[in-house]
Amino acid sequence: MTDPFEKFDLVLQQCNQRLKAASVRVRVERKGQSLYARATLPPKNNSDKTRPFQQHVPLNVKATPAGLKRAEAEARKIAAAIDLKQFSWADYPLRSKKAENQTVADWIAAFEVNYFERHKRTPRSNSTFLNTYHYPFRRLPQSQPLTAAVLERAIKATIPDSCPRSAMCRACKALGQFAEIDVIFISKELKGTYSSNKPAPRNLPEDEEIQRYFHTIANPNWRWVYGVIATFGLRPHEVFHLDTQGLEQGGDVLKVLERTKTGYREVRPLHPEWIDEFGLRQKRLPNVKVDGRANIVIGGSVSHSFGRYKIPFPPYHLRHCYAARCIRFRIPVSLSARWMGHSVAVHTRVYQAWLSKSVEQEAFEQAIQSPNRPQPPRPTYPE
Repeated sequence: MTDPFEKFDLVLQQCNQRLKAASVRVRVERKGQSLYARATLPPKNNSDKTRPFQQHVPLNVKATPAGLKRAEAEARKIAAAIDLKQFSWADYPLRSKKAENQTVADWIAAFEVNYFERHKRTPRSNSTFLNTYHYPFRRLPQSQPLTAAVLERAIKATIPDSCPRSAMCRACKALGQFAEIDVIFISKELKGTYSSNKPAPRNLPEDEEIQRYFHTIANPNWRWVYGVIATFGLRPHEVFHLDTQGLEQGGDVLKVLERTKTGYREVRPLHPEWIDEFGLRQKRLPNVKVDGRANIVIGGSVSHSFGRYKIPFPPYHLRHCYAARCIRFRIPVSLSARWMGHSVAVHTRVYQAWLSKSVEQEAFEQAIQSPNRPQPPRPTYPE
Protein backbone atom coordinates (compact mmCIF):
# COMPACT_ATOMS: atom_id res chain seq x y z
CA MET A 1 0.00 0.00 0.00
CA THR A 2 1.38 3.41 -1.02
CA ASP A 3 2.18 5.85 1.77
CA PRO A 4 -0.10 8.89 1.20
CA PHE A 5 2.53 11.14 2.79
CA GLU A 6 5.49 9.86 0.77
CA LYS A 7 5.69 12.96 -1.49
CA PHE A 8 4.87 15.30 1.40
CA ASP A 9 7.72 13.89 3.48
CA LEU A 10 10.17 14.68 0.67
CA VAL A 11 9.00 18.30 0.69
CA LEU A 12 9.24 18.26 4.49
CA GLN A 13 12.85 17.09 4.21
CA GLN A 14 13.62 20.03 1.91
CA CYS A 15 12.03 22.37 4.46
CA ASN A 16 14.34 21.09 7.19
CA GLN A 17 17.34 21.42 4.90
CA ARG A 18 16.46 25.10 4.40
CA LEU A 19 16.14 25.61 8.14
CA LYS A 20 19.49 23.94 8.76
CA ALA A 21 21.19 26.01 6.04
CA ALA A 22 19.85 29.16 7.72
CA SER A 23 21.25 27.99 11.10
CA VAL A 24 17.71 27.65 12.47
CA ARG A 25 18.00 25.12 15.30
CA VAL A 26 14.40 23.97 14.96
CA ARG A 27 13.05 21.07 12.87
CA VAL A 28 9.56 20.44 11.56
CA GLU A 29 8.28 16.88 12.04
CA ARG A 30 5.11 15.07 11.00
CA LYS A 31 3.16 12.92 13.43
CA GLY A 32 0.17 11.38 11.73
CA GLN A 33 -1.64 14.16 9.90
CA SER A 34 -0.24 17.00 12.02
CA LEU A 35 2.99 19.01 12.08
CA TYR A 36 5.17 19.77 15.09
CA ALA A 37 8.30 21.78 15.70
CA ARG A 38 11.17 20.06 17.52
CA ALA A 39 13.91 21.91 19.37
CA THR A 40 15.83 22.11 22.62
CA LEU A 41 13.36 23.94 24.84
CA PRO A 42 12.92 24.85 28.51
CA PRO A 43 10.86 22.44 30.62
CA LYS A 44 7.11 22.91 30.86
CA ASN A 45 5.64 24.15 34.13
CA ASN A 46 4.53 20.67 35.20
CA SER A 47 7.86 19.01 34.30
CA ASP A 48 10.22 17.61 36.92
CA LYS A 49 13.19 18.56 34.73
CA THR A 50 15.18 21.74 35.33
CA ARG A 51 17.31 22.05 32.18
CA PRO A 52 16.28 22.50 28.51
CA PHE A 53 15.89 19.30 26.48
CA GLN A 54 14.56 18.16 23.10
CA GLN A 55 10.77 18.54 22.91
CA HIS A 56 7.96 18.80 20.37
CA VAL A 57 5.85 21.95 20.01
CA PRO A 58 2.24 21.48 18.78
CA LEU A 59 1.68 23.85 15.85
CA ASN A 60 -1.97 22.93 15.27
CA VAL A 61 -1.49 22.73 11.51
CA LYS A 62 -2.17 19.86 9.14
CA ALA A 63 0.45 18.07 7.05
CA THR A 64 -0.45 19.90 3.82
CA PRO A 65 1.63 22.19 1.57
CA ALA A 66 -0.11 25.25 3.07
CA GLY A 67 0.35 23.87 6.58
CA LEU A 68 4.04 23.26 5.93
CA LYS A 69 4.56 26.90 4.93
CA ARG A 70 2.99 27.99 8.21
CA ALA A 71 5.05 25.43 10.12
CA GLU A 72 8.33 26.61 8.57
CA ALA A 73 7.52 30.22 9.46
CA GLU A 74 6.61 29.14 13.00
CA ALA A 75 9.89 27.23 13.30
CA ARG A 76 11.83 30.38 12.50
CA LYS A 77 9.73 32.31 15.01
CA ILE A 78 10.42 29.71 17.71
CA ALA A 79 14.15 29.82 16.96
CA ALA A 80 14.17 33.59 17.36
CA ALA A 81 12.29 33.35 20.65
CA ILE A 82 14.82 30.78 21.91
CA ASP A 83 17.76 33.03 20.95
CA LEU A 84 16.15 35.96 22.77
CA LYS A 85 15.24 33.72 25.75
CA GLN A 86 11.60 34.71 25.21
CA PHE A 87 10.12 31.30 24.37
CA SER A 88 6.94 30.53 26.34
CA TRP A 89 4.92 27.32 26.33
CA ALA A 90 1.80 29.42 26.94
CA ASP A 91 2.01 30.51 23.29
CA TYR A 92 1.68 26.90 22.12
CA PRO A 93 -1.22 25.16 23.91
CA LEU A 94 -1.84 21.55 22.93
CA ARG A 95 -5.51 22.13 22.17
CA SER A 96 -6.56 24.43 19.38
CA LYS A 97 -9.58 26.70 19.67
CA LYS A 98 -11.50 24.08 17.70
CA ALA A 99 -10.19 21.03 19.54
CA GLU A 100 -13.48 19.21 19.00
CA ASN A 101 -12.63 19.06 15.28
CA GLN A 102 -9.30 17.29 15.82
CA THR A 103 -9.43 13.71 14.66
CA VAL A 104 -8.61 10.60 16.64
CA ALA A 105 -5.42 10.26 14.55
CA ASP A 106 -4.38 13.81 15.49
CA TRP A 107 -4.82 13.13 19.18
CA ILE A 108 -2.99 9.80 18.97
CA ALA A 109 -0.05 11.52 17.26
CA ALA A 110 0.05 14.22 19.96
CA PHE A 111 -0.25 11.54 22.66
CA GLU A 112 2.78 9.69 21.25
CA VAL A 113 4.81 12.89 21.15
CA ASN A 114 3.94 13.62 24.77
CA TYR A 115 4.70 10.03 25.84
CA PHE A 116 8.24 10.10 24.47
CA GLU A 117 8.89 13.50 25.93
CA ARG A 118 8.33 11.82 29.30
CA HIS A 119 10.07 8.51 28.45
CA LYS A 120 13.41 8.09 26.70
CA ARG A 121 12.82 6.28 23.42
CA THR A 122 14.56 2.91 23.62
CA PRO A 123 13.69 -0.50 22.12
CA ARG A 124 12.08 -1.39 25.46
CA SER A 125 10.03 1.80 25.88
CA ASN A 126 9.02 1.66 22.22
CA SER A 127 7.78 -1.90 22.70
CA THR A 128 5.86 -0.83 25.82
CA PHE A 129 4.19 2.01 23.91
CA LEU A 130 3.21 -0.30 21.05
CA ASN A 131 1.76 -2.96 23.34
CA THR A 132 0.00 -0.64 25.77
CA TYR A 133 -1.27 2.10 23.46
CA HIS A 134 -0.54 1.77 19.74
CA TYR A 135 -2.25 -1.57 19.13
CA PRO A 136 -5.40 -0.74 21.16
CA PHE A 137 -5.57 2.68 19.45
CA ARG A 138 -5.84 0.95 16.06
CA ARG A 139 -9.38 -0.11 17.03
CA LEU A 140 -10.47 3.54 17.12
CA PRO A 141 -11.97 5.28 14.05
CA GLN A 142 -8.96 7.35 13.01
CA SER A 143 -10.75 9.98 10.89
CA GLN A 144 -13.51 10.82 13.38
CA PRO A 145 -13.33 13.59 16.01
CA LEU A 146 -12.23 12.24 19.40
CA THR A 147 -15.17 12.16 21.82
CA ALA A 148 -16.22 10.19 24.88
CA ALA A 149 -18.84 8.39 22.76
CA VAL A 150 -16.18 7.24 20.28
CA LEU A 151 -14.06 5.84 23.10
CA GLU A 152 -17.01 4.11 24.73
CA ARG A 153 -18.15 2.46 21.49
CA ALA A 154 -14.64 1.14 20.82
CA ILE A 155 -14.39 -0.32 24.32
CA LYS A 156 -17.82 -1.97 24.15
CA ALA A 157 -16.95 -3.52 20.79
CA THR A 158 -14.51 -5.83 22.64
CA ILE A 159 -15.50 -8.97 24.51
CA PRO A 160 -16.39 -8.33 28.18
CA ASP A 161 -13.97 -9.67 30.81
CA SER A 162 -11.27 -10.22 28.17
CA CYS A 163 -7.70 -9.10 27.67
CA PRO A 164 -8.66 -6.82 24.71
CA ARG A 165 -11.39 -5.18 26.85
CA SER A 166 -8.93 -4.51 29.66
CA ALA A 167 -6.31 -3.15 27.24
CA MET A 168 -8.84 -0.88 25.48
CA CYS A 169 -10.03 0.56 28.79
CA ARG A 170 -6.48 1.34 29.88
CA ALA A 171 -5.46 2.91 26.55
CA CYS A 172 -8.71 4.88 26.01
CA LYS A 173 -8.63 6.24 29.54
CA ALA A 174 -5.09 7.54 29.03
CA LEU A 175 -5.96 9.09 25.65
CA GLY A 176 -9.16 10.64 26.99
CA GLN A 177 -7.42 12.20 29.98
CA PHE A 178 -4.70 13.54 27.70
CA ALA A 179 -7.35 15.18 25.48
CA GLU A 180 -9.18 16.49 28.59
CA ILE A 181 -12.26 14.37 27.89
CA ASP A 182 -14.42 13.17 30.79
CA VAL A 183 -13.75 9.42 30.92
CA ILE A 184 -15.49 8.68 34.20
CA PHE A 185 -17.55 6.08 32.32
CA ILE A 186 -14.42 3.84 32.08
CA SER A 187 -15.18 2.13 35.38
CA LYS A 188 -14.03 -1.11 36.98
CA GLU A 189 -17.33 -2.64 35.91
CA LEU A 190 -16.69 -1.74 32.27
CA LYS A 191 -13.12 -3.02 32.43
CA GLY A 192 -14.36 -6.36 33.77
CA THR A 193 -12.70 -9.15 35.71
CA TYR A 194 -9.78 -10.00 33.43
CA SER A 195 -6.40 -9.96 35.18
CA SER A 196 -2.93 -10.73 33.83
CA ASN A 197 -1.99 -11.93 37.31
CA LYS A 198 -4.04 -15.11 37.10
CA PRO A 199 -2.07 -18.35 37.54
CA ALA A 200 -0.38 -19.74 34.45
CA PRO A 201 -2.30 -22.36 32.45
CA ARG A 202 -2.27 -25.96 33.68
CA ASN A 203 -2.86 -27.78 30.37
CA LEU A 204 0.81 -27.79 29.44
CA PRO A 205 2.52 -30.42 27.29
CA GLU A 206 4.57 -33.11 28.97
CA ASP A 207 8.29 -33.32 28.15
CA GLU A 208 7.65 -36.36 25.94
CA GLU A 209 5.08 -34.37 23.94
CA ILE A 210 7.52 -31.48 23.54
CA GLN A 211 10.11 -33.87 22.11
CA ARG A 212 7.58 -35.56 19.82
CA TYR A 213 6.22 -32.35 18.29
CA PHE A 214 9.75 -31.07 17.67
CA HIS A 215 10.21 -33.81 15.07
CA THR A 216 6.93 -32.96 13.28
CA ILE A 217 8.23 -29.54 12.12
CA ALA A 218 9.39 -29.89 8.52
CA ASN A 219 11.43 -26.68 8.30
CA PRO A 220 14.82 -27.12 10.08
CA ASN A 221 15.04 -23.40 10.89
CA TRP A 222 11.67 -23.36 12.67
CA ARG A 223 12.64 -26.66 14.37
CA TRP A 224 15.64 -24.83 15.84
CA VAL A 225 13.37 -21.99 17.05
CA TYR A 226 11.02 -24.49 18.73
CA GLY A 227 13.93 -26.37 20.30
CA VAL A 228 15.70 -23.35 21.75
CA ILE A 229 12.46 -21.96 23.27
CA ALA A 230 11.66 -25.35 24.82
CA THR A 231 15.18 -25.90 26.18
CA PHE A 232 15.81 -22.45 27.63
CA GLY A 233 12.29 -21.13 28.37
CA LEU A 234 12.67 -18.07 26.14
CA ARG A 235 10.08 -15.51 25.12
CA PRO A 236 9.37 -16.05 21.40
CA HIS A 237 10.97 -12.78 20.23
CA GLU A 238 14.15 -13.50 22.21
CA VAL A 239 15.10 -16.27 19.77
CA PHE A 240 16.17 -13.58 17.31
CA HIS A 241 18.38 -11.76 19.85
CA LEU A 242 20.78 -14.45 21.07
CA ASP A 243 24.50 -14.98 21.48
CA THR A 244 24.91 -18.71 20.82
CA GLN A 245 28.71 -18.75 20.82
CA GLY A 246 28.81 -20.72 24.08
CA LEU A 247 26.58 -23.46 22.66
CA GLU A 248 28.55 -23.59 19.42
CA GLN A 249 31.75 -24.16 21.43
CA GLY A 250 30.26 -27.05 23.40
CA GLY A 251 28.95 -25.19 26.46
CA ASP A 252 25.42 -25.05 27.84
CA VAL A 253 24.95 -21.34 28.64
CA LEU A 254 22.84 -19.23 26.28
CA LYS A 255 23.08 -15.42 26.32
CA VAL A 256 19.98 -13.31 25.67
CA LEU A 257 21.03 -9.92 24.31
CA GLU A 258 20.05 -6.44 25.50
CA ARG A 259 17.50 -5.69 22.74
CA THR A 260 14.87 -7.92 24.37
CA LYS A 261 11.97 -7.14 26.70
CA THR A 262 13.97 -7.33 29.94
CA GLY A 263 17.53 -6.93 28.66
CA TYR A 264 20.63 -9.11 28.90
CA ARG A 265 20.68 -12.36 30.83
CA GLU A 266 22.28 -15.79 30.79
CA VAL A 267 20.11 -18.92 30.73
CA ARG A 268 20.82 -22.57 31.49
CA PRO A 269 18.97 -25.66 30.28
CA LEU A 270 17.17 -27.94 32.72
CA HIS A 271 17.33 -30.75 30.16
CA PRO A 272 20.92 -30.28 28.87
CA GLU A 273 20.55 -33.36 26.66
CA TRP A 274 18.01 -31.44 24.56
CA ILE A 275 20.82 -29.20 23.26
CA ASP A 276 22.21 -32.06 21.19
CA GLU A 277 18.90 -33.84 20.61
CA PHE A 278 17.42 -30.67 19.08
CA GLY A 279 20.62 -29.72 17.26
CA LEU A 280 20.93 -26.35 18.97
CA ARG A 281 24.71 -26.01 18.63
CA GLN A 282 24.28 -24.91 15.01
CA LYS A 283 22.26 -21.68 14.97
CA ARG A 284 19.50 -21.76 12.34
CA LEU A 285 17.07 -18.85 12.11
CA PRO A 286 14.17 -18.51 9.68
CA ASN A 287 13.93 -15.49 7.40
CA VAL A 288 11.99 -13.16 9.73
CA LYS A 289 12.40 -9.39 9.56
CA VAL A 290 13.67 -8.15 12.94
CA ASP A 291 15.15 -4.67 12.49
CA GLY A 292 12.65 -1.93 13.18
CA ARG A 293 9.93 -4.32 14.33
CA ALA A 294 8.44 -4.46 17.80
CA ASN A 295 9.10 -7.53 19.94
CA ILE A 296 5.38 -8.38 19.98
CA VAL A 297 5.33 -8.46 16.17
CA ILE A 298 8.42 -10.66 16.04
CA GLY A 299 6.84 -12.98 18.61
CA GLY A 300 3.71 -13.09 16.48
CA SER A 301 5.74 -14.59 13.62
CA VAL A 302 6.72 -17.45 15.91
CA SER A 303 3.09 -18.01 16.95
CA HIS A 304 2.02 -18.12 13.30
CA SER A 305 4.67 -20.71 12.56
CA PHE A 306 3.40 -22.93 15.39
CA GLY A 307 -0.05 -22.80 13.81
CA ARG A 308 1.35 -23.49 10.35
CA TYR A 309 3.08 -26.65 11.59
CA LYS A 310 0.01 -27.67 13.62
CA ILE A 311 1.68 -27.49 17.04
CA PRO A 312 -1.33 -27.80 19.40
CA PHE A 313 -0.06 -25.24 21.92
CA PRO A 314 1.35 -21.68 21.69
CA PRO A 315 5.08 -20.89 22.08
CA TYR A 316 4.54 -19.41 25.54
CA HIS A 317 3.49 -22.84 26.82
CA LEU A 318 7.07 -23.98 26.29
CA ARG A 319 8.20 -21.07 28.48
CA HIS A 320 5.64 -22.03 31.14
CA CYS A 321 6.93 -25.61 30.99
CA TYR A 322 10.43 -24.32 31.75
CA ALA A 323 9.02 -22.47 34.78
CA ALA A 324 7.26 -25.62 35.96
CA ARG A 325 10.52 -27.53 35.50
CA CYS A 326 12.32 -24.98 37.72
CA ILE A 327 9.78 -25.65 40.44
CA ARG A 328 9.91 -29.42 39.98
CA PHE A 329 13.72 -29.41 40.12
CA ARG A 330 13.59 -27.13 43.19
CA ILE A 331 15.60 -24.31 41.61
CA PRO A 332 15.53 -21.32 44.04
CA VAL A 333 12.90 -18.77 43.07
CA SER A 334 15.45 -15.95 42.80
CA LEU A 335 17.53 -18.00 40.34
CA SER A 336 14.50 -19.15 38.35
CA ALA A 337 13.35 -15.54 37.98
CA ARG A 338 16.81 -14.45 36.81
CA TRP A 339 17.01 -17.21 34.20
CA MET A 340 13.54 -16.36 32.91
CA GLY A 341 14.26 -12.64 32.76
CA HIS A 342 11.81 -11.13 35.19
CA SER A 343 11.68 -10.06 38.84
CA VAL A 344 11.07 -12.38 41.76
CA ALA A 345 7.78 -10.54 42.37
CA VAL A 346 6.59 -11.20 38.80
CA HIS A 347 7.77 -14.82 38.91
CA THR A 348 6.00 -15.45 42.21
CA ARG A 349 2.79 -13.73 41.08
CA VAL A 350 2.55 -15.49 37.72
CA TYR A 351 3.44 -18.95 39.03
CA GLN A 352 1.99 -18.59 42.54
CA ALA A 353 -0.32 -21.60 42.21
CA TRP A 354 2.52 -23.91 41.18
CA LEU A 355 4.91 -22.49 43.77
CA SER A 356 2.39 -22.90 46.58
CA LYS A 357 1.61 -26.48 45.59
CA SER A 358 5.32 -27.31 45.33
CA VAL A 359 6.09 -25.80 48.75
CA GLU A 360 3.16 -27.63 50.34
CA GLN A 361 4.25 -30.95 48.84
CA GLU A 362 7.88 -30.41 49.89
CA ALA A 363 6.84 -29.55 53.45
CA PHE A 364 4.65 -32.66 53.54
CA GLU A 365 7.44 -34.94 52.30
CA GLN A 366 9.97 -33.50 54.76
CA ALA A 367 7.57 -33.97 57.64
CA ILE A 368 6.73 -37.57 56.71
CA GLN A 369 10.37 -38.56 56.16
CA SER A 370 11.71 -36.85 59.29
CA PRO A 371 13.20 -39.30 61.80
CA ASN A 372 11.91 -37.05 64.59
CA ARG A 373 8.31 -37.31 63.45
CA PRO A 374 6.19 -38.35 66.45
CA GLN A 375 4.79 -41.83 66.06
CA PRO A 376 1.18 -42.59 66.94
CA PRO A 377 0.77 -44.69 70.11
CA ARG A 378 0.40 -48.40 69.59
CA PRO A 379 -3.17 -49.40 70.29
CA THR A 380 -3.76 -51.99 73.00
CA TYR A 381 -6.47 -54.56 72.70
CA PRO A 382 -8.03 -56.58 75.49
CA GLU A 383 -7.00 -60.22 75.53
